[in-house]
Amino acid sequence: MLPKIANTKMLYPAIENVHRILNNTIDPAVAIANVAEFTGGSEEQHDADILISLVNIEEVRLAREQRYVVKIDDELYPKNPAVHLDLWLLFTAYGAGYENNIRNLQEVIAFFQKQPVFRASEIAELADDGIERLTLELVTLAFEQLQQLWSMLGGKYQPSVLYKMRMLTIDSRQEQPVAPIVEVETILKRKN
Repeated sequence: MLPKIANTKMLYPAIENVHRILNNTIDPAVAIANVAEFTGGSEEQHDADILISLVNIEEVRLAREQRYVVKIDDELYPKNPAVHLDLWLLFTAYGAGYENNIRNLQEVIAFFQKQPVFRASEIAELADDGIERLTLELVTLAFEQLQQLWSMLGGKYQPSVLYKMRMLTIDSRQEQPVAPIVEVETILKRKN
């Protein structure tokens, strides 16, 4: 039987918290959805005015630690270094008519301008999900990058804004402790 893994700070709860906070704060309805499913010429509709789509995951290598064991209550547990990630979230105004889409997008930008950082000390749900802090930073794309993004999504451009959510940590350790090395024996060989 494989050992249990203890996980903290996952991808979906981070996005879900931003979704919940926006829905509780701004007027346009916000949903988590793959915008490619709604803008690629299909007839699908969505009840939300703003769609949050995960469009990229980027590893932050500078923050990587090199510990391979962690000590808890005088026991050693094996673990791999934590993975630190930035998530690229696309907020797309969708389905409310062009003028209303622009107004709805403006509300998202204004909200993150006022509150770009979310802390567990202020938002209980973040602490419940093991997230200490989330920071949202506006990303400006050049026209070529914007064209590549929307081509990748398979749709025509919709009013949208891209944010980089910094920094999400995925960390786990095995639940079964390992015995520490307490003695090292060396053997010397003589040369003849």
